[in-house]
Amino acid sequence: MQPIKTIVLYDDKTPDGHNVLTAKISDNGDLILEGVDAGKDVEKFFGDSDYEYWLTMSKDFKETILLNLIKERFSSVHDMKKWLEEKEIPFTHTSY
Repeated sequence: MQPIKTIVLYDDKTPDGHNVLTAKISDNGDLILEGVDAGKDVEKFFGDSDYEYWLTMSKDFKETILLNLIKERFSSVHDMKKWLEEKEIPFTHTSY
């Protein structure tokens, strides 16, 4: 597996609209959530057919975000190993 810099969190299409949310690492290393909502409901609420938005977190806090997410998601090394295997992310496990 190759490292990734972009992942689609959701891409929902309905008869009345289309909503997409992507997480990505920018060229300068910031973490960005980038979203686009489009369709009839968006036009009714915002007066335009689409709404775009960004949540940018400084590259200086990526490790803080990562460590907090790991704490919230995993309760053991076995949980994390299983997840890494499912995602085909290489790792090493050492013990003695």
